[in-house]
Amino acid sequence: MNRLHLPADLSPVERSALLPILGRARDASSETPILADAWSQVVVDTVAVDWEGLGLPRKEASNVAARGRLIDDGCRAFLAANPDGVVLDLGSGLDDRGQRVQPPAGSSWFDLDLPGILAFRRRLPERPPVLAGYSELEVDATSPDWIAAVPADRPLAILADGFFPFLSPDDSREVVHRLVDRAPAGVLLMNGYTTLARSLMPRVKAIRDLGIDTAGGTAFDDPHEPESWHPRLKLAERTMLSRSPYVDRMPRRVQTAIRVMNAFPRLAERSDLGVLRFTF
Repeated sequence: MNRLHLPADLSPVERSALLPILGRARDASSETPILADAWSQVVVDTVAVDWEGLGLPRKEASNVAARGRLIDDGCRAFLAANPDGVVLDLGSGLDDRGQRVQPPAGSSWFDLDLPGILAFRRRLPERPPVLAGYSELEVDATSPDWIAAVPADRPLAILADGFFPFLSPDDSREVVHRLVDRAPAGVLLMNGYTTLARSLMPRVKAIRDLGIDTAGGTAFDDPHEPESWHPRLKLAERTMLSRSPYVDRMPRRVQTAIRVMNAFPRLAERSDLGVLRFTF
């Protein structure tokens, strides 16, 4: 099989899409997968990258898979309640969440990311179509020009999996504010990063090697913080990854580390903001 090479002109942010794919592929090949995302293994097998050389810590596979599963679960629940709903996956990268969630006919699904990474994803092996109306938005999320493409007359699920650390707090607030203003109702499903987690990111070899700068990215310690992004946003649920229903599927060494961390609740709170569900 001829493997695909990444375009040389992909930005560091676009190249960061490799990291969650690797995490999901490692989870898929584990004895007790959390996400069981077969597509990620297809990507790893197809793309000519020194995957192990990326330096992604092994334990990150559990974190990536758990947050992905929790956001998938929330998205399925939204679509069960709103079968004609709209789903917007911010920073979708090389992921194929739509194939995992299987949105019903009558719903609409939008994958949004920068043009270079979405163009590369289209060169990967063909994926089965989803029943929902499907569109790609090849844009910078901080631009206001694309908002009009999102239907304004149906409930909206905004998905942000590993997305906000690449945006400044002001940009994160503005993107969400525009979307909540446009939709009649909906949910924001996101994983949060504490200020401690953000400060530790540069220690990860993969982050350094890709040249990713997250120093000014969105991070907060109070899970209610995004409520300040729009007056309609209300925190409905917080699920810490270390206390999620999927901990028992994580490798034993990761479970041991979680037990130690949970013995120090203040440390756990500072380290693990988890997946947050806001309603509007």
